[in-house]
Amino acid sequence: MKLFGKIKLPTTLYGFPVEDDGLSTAEAKEHTKKRGIALVIAIMIISVMMLFTTDLIVSSQVNLSLADAQRDNVKAEYMAKSGFNAALLLIAADFAYDLFNAQQNPKGGNLTDGLGDWWTAMNGLPIGGETLEMMSSFQESFNLNKVLDEGVIDQLKLFDGSFSIEVSDESSKININDCVDGRCTETMLMLEALFACPAEKQFLEQKKLDGKQLAYRIKDWASIKADASPESGYNDEDEPYARREPKLRAKDAPYDTIDELRLIEGWDEEVHAVFSPYLTIFPLQKKSGEKHKMNINTANRALLQCLFPEAKGDCNEKATLALRKRDNDKSNLGDAGKKVSDVLKDTLCYTGGDGNPGEANNRANWFQSFTSVFRIEVRGSVNGTDKVLTAVVERLMPDPKKNEKSSYKVLSWKVL
Repeated sequence: MKLFGKIKLPTTLYGFPVEDDGLSTAEAKEHTKKRGIALVIAIMIISVMMLFTTDLIVSSQVNLSLADAQRDNVKAEYMAKSGFNAALLLIAADFAYDLFNAQQNPKGGNLTDGLGDWWTAMNGLPIGGETLEMMSSFQESFNLNKVLDEGVIDQLKLFDGSFSIEVSDESSKININDCVDGRCTETMLMLEALFACPAEKQFLEQKKLDGKQLAYRIKDWASIKADASPESGYNDEDEPYARREPKLRAKDAPYDTIDELRLIEGWDEEVHAVFSPYLTIFPLQKKSGEKHKMNINTANRALLQCLFPEAKGDCNEKATLALRKRDNDKSNLGDAGKKVSDVLKDTLCYTGGDGNPGEANNRANWFQSFTSVFRIEVRGSVNGTDKVLTAVVERLMPDPKKNEKSSYKVLSWKVL
């Protein structure tokens, strides 16, 4: 503190008053400088700690989110597997019901499958805790407690998520693997008829493709015969694939997936999108010369109209109404007591024969009213996480002599 007359003036530093601690001006400046450095260091340490804490919090949140996603992913997969088991139950129950009806029929009869059978009962229905609450209310409203087990409903309410099932008949499509051993006259006739349908033919012409050539290229890819079919447009079955990079050769073995058709010369993504829904590779041949038949009760309406182009005029209207009624009412065109040839005559005006064995061009030999192979697609959902299970199963009768206990065989399995 300095005296100015009788007034004491405060000690200043850079024009600001400071505490008079007995230090000289130079010492006071040095002391203040040291305190400023300490403050900067303290702020830096606090900032680093804040960054570390923030990173720790973010990492913890990310790890928690990943853990939740993994948990939901596993739950969704098992929801899909639960739906698969439910679909198998429906398929097996329907088979048992059909066998029972066949045994009760004094005249006997063939087994039948259609769009209104048990295996379609849960198609498109979301099954889970939320929907089962509604089912429980429905059960109480209609006093169904005496015939339904309440314990099952209570257990299903514990489901965290839901699943939806879609079971379809794989026998409703053209089986291109019937051409593996070279005996596929029926398959070729079906493919030619499909590719010759007016809209489909126009589509192929726009792609500069010949339907008949395309059909025989499908055959040559899988046929065990090394020679190319003259109708394919090539002298050598490997010719269209040898020009590719890397070079390919015809497989001469069964198709493993329907997507393998993309390797066929001329078969691009657009062609695949149009025609693959009408084709299948299941079931595989169990013995040489075995031919599989389509189910007349489930075959796609557009496909049937392509396979029977003679249905014109009044007959076309009659066929359209019959097929529309089949799809809308879930009814069967053919049943256990009616011949396929009669169904084709009454519905599609086809009078080509009575189904005599060995007549490949007799379209009555292409069909039956029974299904043995099913495609099951189940979507399991938990908290916005979805898992899709796609499987193809063959329904069969267990043989006690072979110690067989299962009523089905899995032909294909995929979870995405």
